[in-house]
Formats: sequence, C-alpha cells, structure tokens
Amino acid sequence: NNFVRDLPARGYLASNVDSVDEMFCRWCIIFLMVGLIVLTNQGCTQNRFESIKHHTYDPSLKINLDSKTINACLVCHTAKEMQRGPVLDGFPDWYLKNQLKKFQLGYRGKNPNNRAEYLMGGAIKNIKTDVELEVLADYFSKQTPKPSIRVIRGNIEFGKILYAARCASCHGSEGKGNRQINSPPLNIQEDWFLMDQLSKYISGQRGLHPEDTDGIIMKNSTIDLSLNDMRNIVAYISNNLTVLPLLQKVGSSKN
Repeated sequence: NNFVRDLPARGYLASNVDSVDEMFCRWCIIFLMVGLIVLTNQGCTQNRFESIKHHTYDPSLKINLDSKTINACLVCHTAKEMQRGPVLDGFPDWYLKNQLKKFQLGYRGKNPNNRAEYLMGGAIKNIKTDVELEVLADYFSKQTPKPSIRVIRGNIEFGKILYAARCASCHGSEGKGNRQINSPPLNIQEDWFLMDQLSKYISGQRGLHPEDTDGIIMKNSTIDLSLNDMRNIVAYISNNLTVLPLLQKVGSSKN
C-alpha cells in the first residue's frame, strides 16, 4: 500500500519523531484543560462569593431600624452632600447585602487610596450583626430612586455600541443587572458614580482582593477602556437606560 508510512525503515530518528509528537499532544491536552478551568472560574458564572451565607431574618418580625442608624448612612448616601457616596435608594437588596458583607469581611474598604471605600470600611463597624445588615439592605431597596443631575457628557451612539459589546452580557441589554451572576443594575445608578467606579476598576482601586471574584471579573473587563470610552458608555446609560428622573437645577428667580 503506497499510502502506508514506512517509518521503521527510517531508523531511530523516525521512531523518535513519533515519541516527540506524542509528548507534544499530551502537553497540548494539559494546557487545554488548564485553560478551560481558568475560564470557568473567571467567566460570568456564579462565583465563590455566593458561598458566604447571610442570616435570613423573618420579615414578619418587622425588625425596625432606629433613625440613628439610618441617619448615619445618610451622612454620605444622600444627594445633599458634595463629597458623598451613591444614593442607595432602589438598589436591589441582594446587591446591597453582598457589598455590605464585602466591607465587613475586608474585601473592600481597606485601601486608603480609595478614600470613599476607606471611609465605608470604618463605618461598616457600626453594623454588628447579619440581621442588622439584612434589615438595612431591605430598607434602602424599598425606597424610591431619587432624581439625579446628569453630569457626564459623551457620544451616546458610540456608548451604545460599546455597551452592547462590553456590558450587556452581564448587566443586561436594559441595564437591569443579573442576580445570578451578582451583576448590579446600572439603570438606577447616578452617572457620576458609574464613571467613578469604572475609573477605580481601571486604576486598581477596586477589584483587587482575591476573594472578590465578581470585582476581579469587572476589573478585567474594563482594563482597556479609554477615558472617552467610559464617558460614552456612561452617557448612554444615563440617557437611554436610566430609570432615575432628571433633577432640574433650581436657580434664583430673576425680577
């Protein structure tokens, strides 16, 4: 048969080629398996953070927060302050619980260069139990989202294209988020805060703790975004996807 390779006739060198080829194939299989494992761990899948269990309180118990606790949160999480955190009204309770728990565990709030998170890292010490954490998250999730002033300008059409390519797979085409993969809704967040958090992911101020799996995924997904890319994405979200009413600036009346 003319199509049969007569490798033995080529002596020792030919037989050695077979062993080298076999070894190469084995290494390829090993690298392929390792790659699949890494992709499974880093993709948009349910992550290790979900293994952190919260104490589930019974809503029928009607555990009330005292006004002191709520007011302490509103020192920063209100539109009345210039240097502040995001307004939390309307955020889903599951996302607020996850983020509060990350602060409790030190996954967030330990980097002094990220001043806002560092302050929150100190404030979280006032929440003593998981029940308090859950009740607090439940309280803010039931508040009506507040109107906001749009402050980020960008190319909305370019932002739409970037959003579809870079954001929609996890946060949804309408920016509603996805609880199954811990992706928060973007359509209820103020534009300055979205811009601020994107910048912090890119600069390495967020998403660095090895146990903050979804934070790491988010950091890796933003690594090559330019300043204009971020502005365009945020402008698209704040103009086309947001459910926040537009807050009109109120000026002094003219006679």
